[in-house]
Amino acid sequence: MTEEQISIRRVKLTARKQLSDNFFTVFKINIFMIIQMMINVWAIILGTILAFYLSTHSSQTLVNNVQPNYLTMILQHSLILLVSWSTLWTIVDQFQHPKEPVKFKRVFQIITNGSFWTTFLLALVQNILIWFWTLCFIIPGVVKYFAYSQTYYAYKMDLLFKRRQQSLTDYITISRRVMDGNKLQLFKLEVSFLGWHLLGLLSGGLAYIYVAPYLNASRVVFSSQVFNRAMGRLKG
Repeated sequence: MTEEQISIRRVKLTARKQLSDNFFTVFKINIFMIIQMMINVWAIILGTILAFYLSTHSSQTLVNNVQPNYLTMILQHSLILLVSWSTLWTIVDQFQHPKEPVKFKRVFQIITNGSFWTTFLLALVQNILIWFWTLCFIIPGVVKYFAYSQTYYAYKMDLLFKRRQQSLTDYITISRRVMDGNKLQLFKLEVSFLGWHLLGLLSGGLAYIYVAPYLNASRVVFSSQVFNRAMGRLKG
């Protein structure tokens, strides 16, 4: 019997309920992600303006001389991933203990929990693997991006229950296994926020005050459902 797919509608309804019940708390948790997304919006706006300026002032030589530094890009993306993980972990804590107030310092747990370098190395390994797959054309890289998307949750569960896998790549393997059959649903969830991202762009990033908490809560709800189903299959 084929297992019913995770309902994107129910995921988003659950996330919205979390927002309506605890918006100020969720806003505090997401503050760094909100700032990051605002920065991304202005980077897009300024980059578009710069590209238009260069294209109209015959600066093709300058454009050709700008070569991407892939190592720097991977390191930057890994640090950005750490900010995202710390935010998502704090949302996990809130979901685990909804009646307990979440202190703002929990947002820094990726630094204060004593496993910063291990977590950074895990994020770095994940980004390197996705980068290598992307070299094999864009589609394999996108597929692996979704396949490895639950690494943060697998690692968080081990931190909560004071466990450790034998190697860091085991967490990526766990993510890949639980996402087997679920990648398309996560893709649909992310695509369903395209309109919100457009609103964020048109508002100069201000809309992300609401959109970032909504998006991240939806991601955590999705993750919890994916892992609950995986645990249910193991028990079955």
